[in-house]
Amino acid sequence: KDPDSPLATTGIAIKENDHLILPPARGVLRVHTRMDTRLLALRLVPGFDDQILRHTIQAGAESGSLRALVLQLYGTGNAPAVKEDFINCLKIATDLGILVVASTQCHRGSVMMGHYATGKALERAGVVSSNDMTLEAISCKIAYLMGRGDLTKDEIGDLMCVSMRGEVTHSDALPPPPFSSTFQRASRKGRHYY
Repeated sequence: KDPDSPLATTGIAIKENDHLILPPARGVLRVHTRMDTRLLALRLVPGFDDQILRHTIQAGAESGSLRALVLQLYGTGNAPAVKEDFINCLKIATDLGILVVASTQCHRGSVMMGHYATGKALERAGVVSSNDMTLEAISCKIAYLMGRGDLTKDEIGDLMCVSMRGEVTHSDALPPPPFSSTFQRASRKGRHYY
């Protein structure tokens, strides 16, 4: 799962982090083979072209070959703030029934969409946070949930931040977002800039 939270640390002795170890599953093992893998994962890089993404979304929606789009964003889930076309493109995708999930390119940390202006714009466009899930966990979870066939796009979006097998930390347990020292000083003085 997350390298910030190892199941155990080793040294002279092995110290297990019991709070991270899930209890054994109840019942008989069921292997789910109905996985819907009609998803695309994109890693954003500076200077990417919105038009390529727009064409990919429209072609995937028209053909039915794209049901989910996973975006690896910068830092805590930030995208280029000056690219309004990019946000509009994601809104079009969600309106077409495509689940759009924000993930981070960072090896540690989490997506915190509601804390910054860009993240709030992504939320308004219908983008869903993946919190601290790895790209592989996101892809498997989406494929499993879509493969069930009994969940809507919105229900799948709601389940992205719900831990099913320890793949995601609940948003209440995540550390607060980092703030600049100026913001922290102003907050202590009782000033609020939001």
